[in-house]
Amino acid sequence: MSSEARPAATIIILRESTHGPEVLMLKRSGRSGFFPNAWVFPGGRVDESDAQVRTRGSVLGLSEADREYAVAAIRETFEEAGVWLGDGDATDTLRTALNDRTGTLVDAPDLVADLGRLASWSWWITPESEPKRYDTRFFIALLDGTEAERAHHDEQETVEHTWICPKDAVRRAEAGDFFLAPPTYLTLCELSFHDTGLAAMHFAAGRRVRPIMPRLDAQDGQWAIVLPGDPSYPAEHPVEGPTKVEFRDGRWWSA
Repeated sequence: MSSEARPAATIIILRESTHGPEVLMLKRSGRSGFFPNAWVFPGGRVDESDAQVRTRGSVLGLSEADREYAVAAIRETFEEAGVWLGDGDATDTLRTALNDRTGTLVDAPDLVADLGRLASWSWWITPESEPKRYDTRFFIALLDGTEAERAHHDEQETVEHTWICPKDAVRRAEAGDFFLAPPTYLTLCELSFHDTGLAAMHFAAGRRVRPIMPRLDAQDGQWAIVLPGDPSYPAEHPVEGPTKVEFRDGRWWSA
């Protein structure tokens, strides 16, 4: 019997640069129970209190019933990266309380999360065969220069941070020195086709997001993540782009 997928949210944080869009990546602590030492986007589980946080605006294509996913994405951006996407003064004291699990955003009623800063990007659900499963909504947001300067890892769940062009992140991942989870790798591959952060935001605004549940395959000791639309995984709504990612030589490769 498969376990229930826990609601979670991840956010792709972009900034413009002279070399094209750069994405904020955080390195997980080696003590993390989920993909330790991997480079990730800010994100985590949806908390019960996220449904009680004051908000304004909305995320195009996201139902009101799923509003807490967007709130969780904004909370995690502040908690893990130190950037607050909303109104009000989000303090370092509050960030510490969030990281220590001694406080919530509800404890700061003057804060208003701005859902209009986000666009939906994708929706991943962990395969049913996995013991730890997540129902994760991926969002995207574009920061201005001042906001981007505030970004810094939390030194607890994440131990490093960097701004990197998606193409460079993919190249380094395939070279074996930038470890990524498969959805992160595929997301960076998609982002590589956009010349500006604004272009990526416009693309997201017009995209129809459908749930993606990968399938895990293993042959001769080699692991592969197979996506809907692969010849071996027929689907009514196939994914765009690569339909298989293989784990070889300690890294993921699109097949």
